Amino acid sequence: MNNPLALFRNLRDLYLRYLDSPFDLRYRDLVRERRALLDRDGYLWREPLIEPVPAYPQCGQDFRGMAHALLDASWGVPKADELADFVACGAFPAGLQPYEHQQSAFEQSVVHGRDVVVTTGTGSGKTECFLLPLTTALVQESAAWGAPGPRDAHWDWWSERHRWFQGKNVRYAQRVPQRADEDPVTRPAAIRALLLYPLNALVEDQLIRLRESLDSPPARAWLDVHRQGNRFYFGRYTGRTPISGDRNAGNARLRTELREMERDAGLVVSNPEARRFFPTMDGAEMWSRWDMQDTPPDLLITNYSMLNIMLMRGIEAGMFDATRRWLEGDRNRVFHLVVDELHTYRGTPGTEVAYLLRVFLDRLGLGPESDQLRIIASSASLEDGKDGLNYLQEFFGRDGSRFYVERGTPRPPAMTAIPAIRAHTGAFRDYARALTNRWNGYHSLR
Repeated sequence: MNNPLALFRNLRDLYLRYLDSPFDLRYRDLVRERRALLDRDGYLWREPLIEPVPAYPQCGQDFRGMAHALLDASWGVPKADELADFVACGAFPAGLQPYEHQQSAFEQSVVHGRDVVVTTGTGSGKTECFLLPLTTALVQESAAWGAPGPRDAHWDWWSERHRWFQGKNVRYAQRVPQRADEDPVTRPAAIRALLLYPLNALVEDQLIRLRESLDSPPARAWLDVHRQGNRFYFGRYTGRTPISGDRNAGNARLRTELREMERDAGLVVSNPEARRFFPTMDGAEMWSRWDMQDTPPDLLITNYSMLNIMLMRGIEAGMFDATRRWLEGDRNRVFHLVVDELHTYRGTPGTEVAYLLRVFLDRLGLGPESDQLRIIASSASLEDGKDGLNYLQEFFGRDGSRFYVERGTPRPPAMTAIPAIRAHTGAFRDYARALTNRWNGYHSLR
């Protein structure tokens, strides 16, 4: 449904009907009185807030053209083509033109090696500003990875098909680590990028994008052909990730969790729209904390509270040690730190997160001015000029000259927009009058 006002009315009526059904009353007058009390702005619902989203200019070429223009000189034509092929599998649809600020962020991060902060408006594609550089780094490095070995016959160790009876006792297969088939020498496991969010809801939203970009059926097919069946692994590490506690005592709990995940994935396997909301068990999304502790995902998604806990415990120490070894193994390797909603880190809480990031980077062996660190951040606002750069320098502990701030330039409204809006003048007028009448009626009742 494309009409937001109609969607609002339908949702409001749905909630009101829900209350009328299980909490029905014998007397219709009481039902009507209850509905009149609830069916008011500020009680059960709020009037929708409609925000006009500014339009941003496109760069004038699709991602393939952009990749060739920016990377042919350093990568060569075949590798730039290879990157464009994979990106078209889900990260950025073929034929779609990036915005100018997306192209600029990509160029500054990938080509010039600068730290980038994007402050464009809502709905301007800030996610692609870091997703495309991350994908580029994975495609580039993975060309040298060795092929994974054959899967263990019990890789889906939680499945009912690996259950048998021994007399009257039920026996289950032992746990098999998710990536037990990989060669740690030719395909080292490490956190290649940390995606840090202030809220778990934002973490969940990012998982959907990563499933579409890195674990879609076209992306898997490309990786099977061009990367010997390797996967670009990603994992959510929050309080919702199964499971915490002792491994010896928690096997049964994890088995139950993975069975439920497999069941849910099976229910939506034939529905592409619903499938992106659920992990696929044989794909690139990591199953559990234990699996990520054994072999860290290429992209780790978490919040600052969980990152703080991880840095204080020994159980996750191997994840950071593996990442440090990966960085030390080749000085050309780059660790990406992605910080979303940078504007939320202000005052005392912001100072605490800033120190947390210093501890984290020190754990990886990355100094403040290391060329192996690449920062990409998004923010709803950032002060202009020196004040903004000072904030970045103080928050990240990194020289402000390393940062490129991309503010974007919204496209001015086309002259055709005015006649188009004028055609709906009556509807806007009636809507404003209806809101005024409702507001006056609300205050008269009070």
